[in-house]
Amino acid sequence: MSTRKFLIPVMHLALCALLAALTGFIGYGILVGALETAQAEHLQAYIQVRSEREARIFEDARVLNQSAELAFQRRLASLQGQPVEAEFDRLFPLYGDGTRRSAPELFDGTPLPGGDIVFGVGAFLANGDEMTETEKRRYLAAFHTIRSVGEAYLGRFTSLYFFTPDRRMVIFAPGREDRLSFYRADAPADFELRGDEDAALFDLHLNPDSEMQCTRLSRFVYSDGGDRAASACRQPVREGETLLGGFGTSISMNETLASALETPPAHGVNLLYDRNGDVISRGAVAQSAQPHPALQPDAIMALLRADPRPFGVFVVPGGANMIAFSRIRGPSWYFVSVVDLSATRATARFWAWCLAAMVLFAALGFHVLRAVLVRAQPAPGNRSADAAGTN
Repeated sequence: MSTRKFLIPVMHLALCALLAALTGFIGYGILVGALETAQAEHLQAYIQVRSEREARIFEDARVLNQSAELAFQRRLASLQGQPVEAEFDRLFPLYGDGTRRSAPELFDGTPLPGGDIVFGVGAFLANGDEMTETEKRRYLAAFHTIRSVGEAYLGRFTSLYFFTPDRRMVIFAPGREDRLSFYRADAPADFELRGDEDAALFDLHLNPDSEMQCTRLSRFVYSDGGDRAASACRQPVREGETLLGGFGTSISMNETLASALETPPAHGVNLLYDRNGDVISRGAVAQSAQPHPALQPDAIMALLRADPRPFGVFVVPGGANMIAFSRIRGPSWYFVSVVDLSATRATARFWAWCLAAMVLFAALGFHVLRAVLVRAQPAPGNRSADAAGTN
């Protein structure tokens, strides 16, 4: 009897502990699933809002280049059959080294026939003494396009230029700190204006739809140093399969990068990757939370390349981090937020422990109360004696 009296409360205690453990385990699974689902929904909304904001400047650049293309085609059509030699020589005189440069007054400001004013324009035309009438006509149409369309978008973009793969360019950039003196005077006659990404831009097989492409971050060509924080967004212009040139604008990314990486999600960090998978910039980590040490930038990029979606959220294999990403058209960049899930898991564990403790105490309280009530009831023999005494 004594062994039985000992085993019964022990079994009750074990059952209470088992019930509490099962409740805590199941509760943790439900809580962590619910919290991670809520985190994923929050990150989905966050990444869409942030990426749309950062993509807007590139969409605006697309509109700018397309507007320039339409204006160029109209002006080029109007110049067909018209004599252009005299006007072209006046605007872009020979410089004495085989090149043509823009006349100084095109940047300083000068009236044009008809009452219009031109300002902020510079040009570098390699082998200018060999230009054909067709090439002159194209650059004359481009000149009138960049000065008018560029001025219309001046509040949004600081430059608009037309260039061709033969090292020739005319640019509208009135606010450029060097007053475009590099192109207008300083650049040597053999200056290699072509960039290493021009081939992909102009190649009909690599870019069959003549879509706008943005370059990797680089310095402005006239700058000798400083951070690589400018991207050139360019769009080729074709007539059928004939390449006429391309329009582009250079976007200073200093403020854009800073705003893109500020205010990361809780326990997360924002990163910006270029199309090659290199980290352009990394923001501050929110609330001193660090991504899992094993999660290196290359590993993140490998996961992104394996996901065909334009944007999305997923938990990294192993479960230590959640990643939200969005691809930005134009530069083909990736805006990425990496969130450390340890805080979410800790919250789920805390409430799971609380739930298990509540169940344990409730079960123990039930058994204690039951035992007290059982002990308070008189034994059957005592009830009979009490009844006999009464009679």
